[in-house]
This record gives sequence, structure tokens and C-alpha cells, in this order.
Amino acid sequence: MFLRIAVVAPLALAAVLPAQLKPVPSPILQGKPVAVAPVKELTPAEQAAKLTKEKALLEKEIKYATQRVLDAKQLLAVKMSRKKPNFRSIDAGKPASAKPLAPKRVQRKFARIGSKEEMDYGGQTVMIKVNDRAISQASYDGVMNYLRESAIGGNEALLAQRVLYDMIRIEAIASQFIENEGEVKLSENQEKIASGKMPLKQAAREFGSVQGATNGMVIVTRNSIHGPYFEHIAFSTPAGKISRPFRTMNGYAMLMVKEFEKGAKPQLDKVTAHVVQFAYTADPQTMSTAHSQVNLGQTTVLVRDQEVLKLMPALFKRPAPRTTPRQLLTKQMSDLMKEYKLALQSNPKKAAALNVQIEAIRAKLTEMVRATLDAQSTSDATDNDAIKKAKVVPVKKAKVVPVKKKKGGK
Repeated sequence: MFLRIAVVAPLALAAVLPAQLKPVPSPILQGKPVAVAPVKELTPAEQAAKLTKEKALLEKEIKYATQRVLDAKQLLAVKMSRKKPNFRSIDAGKPASAKPLAPKRVQRKFARIGSKEEMDYGGQTVMIKVNDRAISQASYDGVMNYLRESAIGGNEALLAQRVLYDMIRIEAIASQFIENEGEVKLSENQEKIASGKMPLKQAAREFGSVQGATNGMVIVTRNSIHGPYFEHIAFSTPAGKISRPFRTMNGYAMLMVKEFEKGAKPQLDKVTAHVVQFAYTADPQTMSTAHSQVNLGQTTVLVRDQEVLKLMPALFKRPAPRTTPRQLLTKQMSDLMKEYKLALQSNPKKAAALNVQIEAIRAKLTEMVRATLDAQSTSDATDNDAIKKAKVVPVKKAKVVPVKKKKGGK
């Protein structure tokens, strides 16, 4: 009996559960019939077309899978092979502040002697013209005298080069700012500063000062970074006085000397001064470009005569042609030969002395030629020895296989 109950109970439970799990219709939807879309029955022709389409799709998939199986080995070999790395970059553009690492190489302009018309400036012949701006002899002499009196010492030619480089640089930069805001501000405030209505310290805070200044105050020493012309103005202005306006590398300046400190040596003298500078432009990029024109030698410099040309700094002077020792001796012997011919009749003793010098130079030239030939022969002999010592690999003779004659053949 218990066995019968155990068999029938699951069957009864399976019959009751579907009835209990039947979803209860929502009371909201009661009374509203649910629209059921009618299923469209396909005609035999439509069914055949549908089956044909599905068959074509299956055949295409089967063909693709079969081809992939056949190419599996080749695809795996390509995937596992080592390839050369291919690096790609993204062009993110270039910032406006970007500069080339190195400026383009340009041909330097060298100073030359100007004609009388070119060197005329206001009816007077000037010492130097820089981009049509004049440097007078008096200005140059004033700075040179300051350097001589300062007892710094040094070669006179080097002092002249330092002064001329500073003065040419100032005029060359100023020539690139014919109409500039600095000149306008100077003309508007020069009288206020000179009369004391606007203190120099206040003017420096408002308009700016030179490099190295703190609140418009700068200490000027001998051999200052501001150049000898700036030093000359600072050391020649009396204490408590305001200087006249003068040009610097970056604009127009006026200074008032606060105190003069005497050092143990003239090289240690110092001047403390308030300096206001009206810059040519507030754009640092434009100012940097103006400085580059000078540093790259892109300045037209005309000089009065050959003596001034000799004083020029190396940047503006054409370099001397390079000559070899042999060329120097040849030129020296040529000059001595000319003197020897002139002195042969008028001064036999001098001619004999010149002849001794000529023979000595001729001997040196002969020795140079012999040394050159010996060097060349030594080089050739070394090359020949190297060729002789080189191992020559013998060529192996190929084996000749005899041709077998056919029986009964000719």
C-alpha cells in the first residue's frame, strides 16, 4: 500500500503544480482583449525561396570555415613570426613658443671702407656707420679715455675692439626700431624725470630698468655686463645728478648716481645708481630677434679708412686667408729676390747678405719637398709590403669526370 502511494504521489503533484503556477491576469488588463498579430502563412513558392536563401547562406559559411581550416597553419605561422616594430607618432601641432634648436646658417656681413658719399653724415665724415647710423670719433674717444683712466690696463687693440663691439651692437639694435614705444615714453617723461617731479625710483618701477637691477637700483663695476659705454656714463656722472638720456642694448636709459665707492684698486671701483630704461619693445621675441641679427653678423658696417678697419672686432672683420709654411717661405724668398736685384748694382754687400738669406730659404724649401716625397714613398712601400704579406688562397682545380663511351658507338 505504501509503495502505491509513493508511486502515485509524484504524478498527482505534477498535475497540480501547473494549475497553481498559472499566471493570474492583472486586474488592470481585465476586460481589455489583447491584440494578437495574425501569423501569415507562406505560400509554397515563398517557402521554397526562403529555404533557398538559407541554403545559400549555409553554403557560404561552410565554404569560409573550410578555407580557414586549410589556411590555419599559414595563418598561425604569420601570427607567430617576429615582425619589425612599426612606431607611429601623433602630430599634436607645434606650440607658438617653439624655437628651432639652432638658427639657420647665414653668410656674415663684413665691414668695409665706405666711399666719401657713404661716410657723409650731416656734412661731416663719421668714423663708422652702422645700418646708416653714425658713430663719431668723439664718442669713441670718450669711452677709450675712460678705459685708459680707469687703469684696467690691457692691450690697446683689445680695448678698442671691446669698445667698438659695444657701440656697434647698440646702434645695430637701435636701427631695427625706427619708431618704437620706448622713444615715445622717453619724450613724454624726460622732462618730469630731469626736473625731479618724477623720482627715478618711481619711473623705474613704472617703466622698467636694466638687467640685474633691484627695484631700479643697479651696481655698476668695471668690466660690467652692460658694456663700456654704460660704464662710461655711470662713472662720469656726478653723485646726485641725473644723466642725459642714452641708448643701451634694449632701449633708452637715464640714471642717477647715488654713491661712488672707491676700491682698493681701480678695478674694484663701484657706482650705485638708480636706472630707468624705456625698452624699444615689450615683446621679448622681437628683442631676441634684434639681438640675433647682430650676433650672427647681419649688420652693414662701413668704416672711414684702413686704420679704423684694423681696429674692428673679429666678428665684423674678414678673416685672413690661411697660408701654409711652404707658401710663406715662397713669398718671403720672392720678396728677397726683388730686393737682391735692386741691391745687386747699388750695394753689393747688401746683395751678398740677401743672397745668403735666399739660399737658406731655398734649402728649407728643398728639405720640405724631400720630406714630402719621402713620406709618400714610405706610404707606398708600406702598402706594397701589406700586399705581399697578404695570404693568397690557392684556387682548387675542379675534377673532370671522364665521359663514358657507349658500346658500339663511334
